[in-house]
Amino acid sequence: MLEELYKNYKECLSKSDHKIFSYLLEHEQEIHAITAEDLSHTLGISTATISRFWSKIGFKNLKELKRALYKNQEATPFSRMNAALSQWHESGISPDMLLHRISVQTERTFQVVKPEQLDQAAHFLIKARQVYFFAPDASHGLGSILEYRMLRLGIRLISLPAGSQIYDAMVNLQHGDLVLLFGYSRLLTEVQILLSYSRKAGYETILFTDLIANDLLSQANLVLYSCRGEPNDYHSMVVPMMLLDLLIMKTSQALGGGLDKAKHLQKLRGEYGGMLRR
Repeated sequence: MLEELYKNYKECLSKSDHKIFSYLLEHEQEIHAITAEDLSHTLGISTATISRFWSKIGFKNLKELKRALYKNQEATPFSRMNAALSQWHESGISPDMLLHRISVQTERTFQVVKPEQLDQAAHFLIKARQVYFFAPDASHGLGSILEYRMLRLGIRLISLPAGSQIYDAMVNLQHGDLVLLFGYSRLLTEVQILLSYSRKAGYETILFTDLIANDLLSQANLVLYSCRGEPNDYHSMVVPMMLLDLLIMKTSQALGGGLDKAKHLQKLRGEYGGMLRR
């Protein structure tokens, strides 16, 4: 954004203005912490000259420029991490700060997600003929944990591949199946295809997402929302994992606590435990 501003206004800037702009371009990642006094002291330019500079590039003051830069940040992993670290640099990283962020995100999540929705999701898992899941990018870990936990309960999950290979897997999807879809920040093309095809093939879908306003959400049988912070924040997976844990516990509870499987597991470990040391 700063480079674009410079191209638009460079012809009408004074020598001092160019010096200010050059400094801003070199220190764009630290602008959140820069003050007009800092610029005056570092560059040897009067505060009056610096005050006049902002109106020359279309802003009332430095604060308004900072606000515009923050809103203009691209929603990429780097920019979100950078924005979060900028906030943490000012306030300091502490367990209390992290717990506060998680608490706020948890509260926002459960203002949307109701207990009966998790009951419904558990019901879908238990009654499904076969359960498939598509967990790309940051949600890959969530999919792996769910696969591991569900296997203990006797529910086998099959991972769906990304890219054009997904068509080879889709030929097996049919009525009575359940497809778990993870789509955070955006819904990948594969997710869109699986949602659309569910109407033709007759399988059910559960979508895990942090999106609230998206036309495609209505295509899923059930949407489980997780708040992961503001658009330009670093997006943690703590709350999505918490929601997933609740679903795992709900499913286990619906199956009678999984006691039979747990007893069998203990017996197997006792019988063969000495053969596997890892």
